[in-house]
Amino acid sequence: MKRAWEWIGGAFLALCVLAAFAGFFLFHIVRRNVESRSPGLVAVSLPAPDLAFQTLDGQERHLSDYKGKVVFLDLWGTWCIQCVAEMPTVQALYDRYKNDPRVVFLIVSRLDTPQRVERYARLGHYSLPFFVTRDEDIPSSMYFHQYPATFLYSKDGRIAAQHAGGADWDDPTVSAFINGLEIRAN
Repeated sequence: MKRAWEWIGGAFLALCVLAAFAGFFLFHIVRRNVESRSPGLVAVSLPAPDLAFQTLDGQERHLSDYKGKVVFLDLWGTWCIQCVAEMPTVQALYDRYKNDPRVVFLIVSRLDTPQRVERYARLGHYSLPFFVTRDEDIPSSMYFHQYPATFLYSKDGRIAAQHAGGADWDDPTVSAFINGLEIRAN
C-alpha cells in the first residue's frame, strides 16, 4: 500500500511539473504573438458611455472626469493571459506619455480586487495608473466579449479607436495615432 501511494505521489508531482512547463511555454507563445501584433487602429468618432471605476484606495472616478484630455483606457484582468502578455507594451507606451499632461492612462481591471492588482503591479514592476471596476459598472457598449478591450478617447470625450484582444501598444503607429488626437483637438 505504501508503494502505491509513493507511485501516486510521484505521478502527481511529475504531472504538476509538466503542467507548469506547459503553462510557461504557452504564456511565452501568447506573449510573443501579442508583442508582434500592431493594434491596427482605425479612427472612428463614436459617443462614449461614461464608465465608473475606483482608485485602488476606493475613490470613485468616472471616464467623463477626463474630458479635455486624450485617454487610453484598457479594460483588463490579472486572470487574462492576453492582458498580462500585453502589459509590458502598455507600460512602454505609458512611459512615453507619463509626463504629458494632455494624455491620461486608465488601466482598469475587472474581476480583481485592489489588493490583487497592487500585488500584480508590484511583482511586475509596473508604474501604470491602475484602477478597478465591477462588471455591472461597465456599459454594455464596452463589452467586446474578449479581453483586453482597449479604447482611445479624443479630447472631446468621444471614442476615437477601440481594439479587442492583446496587442503591441508600443508600436509606433499607436504613438502616431495619439499624437494625431492631440493635434486635432487643439
